[in-house]
Amino acid sequence: MPTDSTAARVPATPTPKPARLASLDALRGFDIFLLIFFDEIAGVFRGGPGPRFTDQTELWEKFWSPLGAVVDVPAWAEKTRAFCAWLMSQTQHTGWNCGFSILDELMPLFLFMAGAAIPFALARYLTGERKRTCALWLRILRRVVVLWIFGMCVQGNLLSLDSTRFKLYSNTLQSIATGYFFSCLAYLYLPRVGRYALFVALLAAFWCVNQFCTFHGCGAGSYEPNTNIAYEIDRVVLGRFRDGATLGENGVVEFNPHYMYTWLLSSLTFVATTLSGLFGGELLYHAREKLGTLDDRAARRRVQFKAFSIILFLGVLFIVAGKLWGAIPQGQPGYCPIVKYIWTPSMTLYSSGISLTLLAVFYLIFDIWNTKILRTFLLVWGTNAIAAYMLSHLVHYGEFAGWFLYGLERFVGDWQDTINHVAGALLMWLFLWDYWRRGKFLRV
Repeated sequence: MPTDSTAARVPATPTPKPARLASLDALRGFDIFLLIFFDEIAGVFRGGPGPRFTDQTELWEKFWSPLGAVVDVPAWAEKTRAFCAWLMSQTQHTGWNCGFSILDELMPLFLFMAGAAIPFALARYLTGERKRTCALWLRILRRVVVLWIFGMCVQGNLLSLDSTRFKLYSNTLQSIATGYFFSCLAYLYLPRVGRYALFVALLAAFWCVNQFCTFHGCGAGSYEPNTNIAYEIDRVVLGRFRDGATLGENGVVEFNPHYMYTWLLSSLTFVATTLSGLFGGELLYHAREKLGTLDDRAARRRVQFKAFSIILFLGVLFIVAGKLWGAIPQGQPGYCPIVKYIWTPSMTLYSSGISLTLLAVFYLIFDIWNTKILRTFLLVWGTNAIAAYMLSHLVHYGEFAGWFLYGLERFVGDWQDTINHVAGALLMWLFLWDYWRRGKFLRV
């Protein structure tokens, strides 16, 4: 029989770490998939065989001709061409005040997912008074700094080692850093109702600044390119460190008139977008904690469907609110079009609603129904999302695959570049899959 001293030396059974929510990683992976396949590969496809599918009906007439006895071949060919043209339009950013495409949702979804992960990432620091410890703040600040540096590597010319080409604030990862930092502050020091109030206040602050303030003649309610106040603030404050700016021979900064993205004032709505992710993530976190106390299957399903329903409701509410706000005609009180380039409040609401809806759907599919279809494919992208993002921007994976596939060109013609990029993307996935199966992840 063991003595008390012997028992004291027996280590306690460690508390198992809660399982990761598959929906969060899968949705993050879905975002990376769209970035690579909808943005980069689709761009190559548009420059190759794409026009045959989107601009001409001959191909589709041949496709439908075997069914000529039951369908109107010319009409169906035109409908198919029009659908393909619409689908390809979704792989490009929309023009100024010209709607919102699937590609426009990618960056908001990245910020949203950063916010959704906050309750899970900070959970182990939030016992008792530990939320103000050095370990917590070192984690937050380290992530902000690393994301900022990565953003400068990807789009800020940091790797050129030429300070005259550096761009300080120009990339999705830097907007994530901004949104993550202030959303962490909100999560740590504001009650839940305070966080929702902050979300509304940030949207109102952006709108009020653009509506009632002027800066060097810009603003005063303008949401037009190069005359909105967000554009002028970036131009003056960032100067030659603004993306699209170059230093002329006479030392005068010249700005690219076609570069319309803004960052400084838009940081208000970057934070709001990240907060919307925090709202969804917090609901899922509390649902997961409650599930840990329940054994009854029916009770567990009720908890999951409650979280699903609330997130879906918020998503639909935000979509409707953003769409209605963006539909207010110019000159009418409250005018605020959906413009992704400057991250308008109506765009923030609309895109956050789409993100919340996607989160609800992915939670239903991968955590409630525990669906296996595409699970591994998306998880490999999602659990190493930063690595995938950096690789997709810094490594010319299409050219790499082309070193081995160049002999196909005489058989495939203008499909060659598209095939190279698809093959390169699959090679990247296999590389990340090897890391995933060994439990190795790039963490920041």
